[in-house]
Amino acid sequence: MSTTYDLADLARVALKGKTVMITGATGGIGFSTARLMYRAGCNLIVTGSNQEKMDRLLADLVDGEGKVWSYICDLTKPKEIAHMIERSVSECSPVDILINNAGFALKATKPFWEQDLDDVDTVMDVNVRGLMHITHGILRYHMMKRSPQPTGTVLFVSSITGHQAPLKDFNEASYHTSKAAVEGFAYVLRHETSGTNIRILVHRPGTTLTEFHSRRLEYDSSSIDDMFSGMCALQADDLAEGIVWQCLQPERVSVVTMETLPTSQRSLYQVDRKWEERNRV
Repeated sequence: MSTTYDLADLARVALKGKTVMITGATGGIGFSTARLMYRAGCNLIVTGSNQEKMDRLLADLVDGEGKVWSYICDLTKPKEIAHMIERSVSECSPVDILINNAGFALKATKPFWEQDLDDVDTVMDVNVRGLMHITHGILRYHMMKRSPQPTGTVLFVSSITGHQAPLKDFNEASYHTSKAAVEGFAYVLRHETSGTNIRILVHRPGTTLTEFHSRRLEYDSSSIDDMFSGMCALQADDLAEGIVWQCLQPERVSVVTMETLPTSQRSLYQVDRKWEERNRV
């Protein structure tokens, strides 16, 4: 853990026994969030697209007493999503918290017009359409069915690029557009769910040291080193703690939007590359 206290112990009071669904749970931020939620006493519904990675996650979930359900699902395929939602209704406890974490970027080494449109479609299918289909299913068949009134928390893992347009050399037209869409979707849902006890929250990570950027930069070691040089990037556990903190607030409190950035990153564009040297990190 990145803090001097144990957030799992604090979260246990508010979250023990809650059922939390986490998409993209087999790596990075999703993996860390699943571990922390499980330690806080939650039941988990974890999704991913790779069985080997799912097996590693399940083997790691040992420090808790909640139930765990796992689903392999390709978020580019609506029928697979619908089947997963259908199974969750019959097999799992009703979902209290949905963490829409699954998402990725591709081919940020090229400008938009040089990218393969199949890659563009894949990013939009997972980051937007898949996310909307899952949210639709969980709202409709889990949260809106609650009695005496609809209740639950939907949290979208967005990005600081969701509201700050990247500059020329970022090559993130598709990813930025997908996260801007997520921000808009969350904003509208927050209004559409008025009259219920459902909270719609957003978490915006800054630069985080996960496989996300390796894939985004096509595993080019030089580009990856340049990106993280000197800045002391966030770890996945840092984001997990922020996400859990948003979720553990009392039902009457909505931490609507939370940004978690490295202190060295003052905006999407301005990064202090001397941070590690100055702080002897």
